[in-house]
Amino acid sequence: MFIEAQFSIYPLRTQHLSFAINKAIEIIKSFGLPVEMGSMSSITYGDSETVFNALKSVMDTIGENTHLVLNVTFSNACPVPEGVKK
Repeated sequence: MFIEAQFSIYPLRTQHLSFAINKAIEIIKSFGLPVEMGSMSSITYGDSETVFNALKSVMDTIGENTHLVLNVTFSNACPVPEGVKK
């Protein structure tokens, strides 16, 4: 199933937020998924298994050394960006 995920990552107990955010983007892209970054959240989309696995990897990898909150909203009803095959 093709899904979209809007996600926000909040590293806790640190003054440097960009490392965890940039690492999350890097991990998601390593799964071959696109990432559209916003000021408060980002969006990725693709096959549900790939999206779920990518976000699990974000939690596992970053959460191993950093306390964090990963807030995710999944949808299978969002419009597909132009030029993207479902």
